[in-house]
Amino acid sequence: MHDLNKSTDQASAPDRITDVTSARRAARWRLPVACAALVACGGAACMPWLLSDPARLSRLVADALPELNGDVGFRTVRIGWLGPIVLEGVRLTPRDGSAEPVAVARVEIENGLAAILASLGDLGRVRVEGLEADVVFDERRRTNLAGLVRAAPDREGSSAGGSPRRSAVRLQLEVAGAIVRITGPWSPDVWQSEPIDVRATLGPAAEGPGSTWTFAPVELLDDALLEPAVAQGVLAYIAPVLAGATRTGGRFSLRIEEAVLPVGRPGDGRISGALTLHEVVVGPGPMVENVLTQLPVRLPVPPDVRIADESRVVFRLADRRVWHEGLEFGVPLANPGPRLDIRSSGFVGLDDGALNLRLELPIPKDLPGDGPVITALAGKSISVGIQGVLGEPRVVFDGSIRGAAGQIVGDLVDRLRSSRSAAGSHGQQEPSASDDTAEAIADIVGGVLEEVARRRAERRAAEERGDQPPAPRRLRDRLRGVPGRDAPGPNAPQP
Repeated sequence: MHDLNKSTDQASAPDRITDVTSARRAARWRLPVACAALVACGGAACMPWLLSDPARLSRLVADALPELNGDVGFRTVRIGWLGPIVLEGVRLTPRDGSAEPVAVARVEIENGLAAILASLGDLGRVRVEGLEADVVFDERRRTNLAGLVRAAPDREGSSAGGSPRRSAVRLQLEVAGAIVRITGPWSPDVWQSEPIDVRATLGPAAEGPGSTWTFAPVELLDDALLEPAVAQGVLAYIAPVLAGATRTGGRFSLRIEEAVLPVGRPGDGRISGALTLHEVVVGPGPMVENVLTQLPVRLPVPPDVRIADESRVVFRLADRRVWHEGLEFGVPLANPGPRLDIRSSGFVGLDDGALNLRLELPIPKDLPGDGPVITALAGKSISVGIQGVLGEPRVVFDGSIRGAAGQIVGDLVDRLRSSRSAAGSHGQQEPSASDDTAEAIADIVGGVLEEVARRRAERRAAEERGDQPPAPRRLRDRLRGVPGRDAPGPNAPQP
């Protein structure tokens, strides 16, 4: 029995040695682990305190948004593991010296740090109060917002604002009582909006990579005062007749039906809505003046242009172009009563203000004056194109004047044929009149009227450039391609 106990003690000795070794090893690591845990707990406890420093938070924002060419400052910051997070006195200062575009009195974030980390970036409801936006335009319609975001090359190597990117956070935004002020070189007065409420969400894009801002339908402005700053700087992209208007007056409403803006490339987003113009009267700008002075019908430039009452202009932003339709405005004529109504549609380039418009002009039947030109166009509908840029439009004739004038000549030829046919039925000889002859006459008359319009356009363009107007030529020679006195002949050396 004694031998058995002795053998058992000898057998368990190695196990006791192993246990002692493991205990020593555990004791050796227990202190570093405990220290690390204490450091982690201390760091976690200090994290809200560290982030609540306004200067430190500004640096973190700058590191998180390297494309932002501005500094975000805070007056006070209160951050905790439990919500809400409160930021006060938020200001965005551009680094290029432009005027500060945004200032916010208070931002309240629903979730605290714990909920944000647990949800992998969900901030919950974010309420913004006391937002003031100041938009300042220069003579080229560039604003103090233009240089805020550095253009980052996309996958194709272009620099049109960078590729859409995925936001690290998600949120539901509520903006209460925002005020927008717009300043520009068109007037010393500052346009200011009434308080605006906006709701939006920031989350993953429905299609493709990146995140998007999705805005709820909203009546941004209701019966707001139309002043030069907002008319020339913002609304001219929707209603180009306002660009360069010598005077503006009236009221307007602006509603957004849909707005989806990709993070990193807001200009590539989609916006649609309606601009309603209430009893708006403006002074004739360059678009109206150019159209009236270049038509073959001499129409005086009126002192006022009246937008159709309660005119509803539907617009949309797509492909970095602002498209519109439904814009109607009237130009009073010399005699009281008749008015030249003009309908506009087309787009304006978002980046450069390039114009691509179509104006439809139904010529009144009771157009004042007489003569073959007025006879040919009265009661007809013609159209012209508008190119160039905002504030500097250029009229482009599309052949509709030729067609409108040719139509009445064709009617006259048809009546002539009918009368000759009637005479032939009474035993008189019917002269031959071919369709080719009628078309030729119509084409010549239409070409004459369109050439008159082109000549006026060329003469006006030369006067605006300060050049010597082209030497006059007989219209018949111009239609036939015969050069004028100052034009090189067919055998002249080419430059």
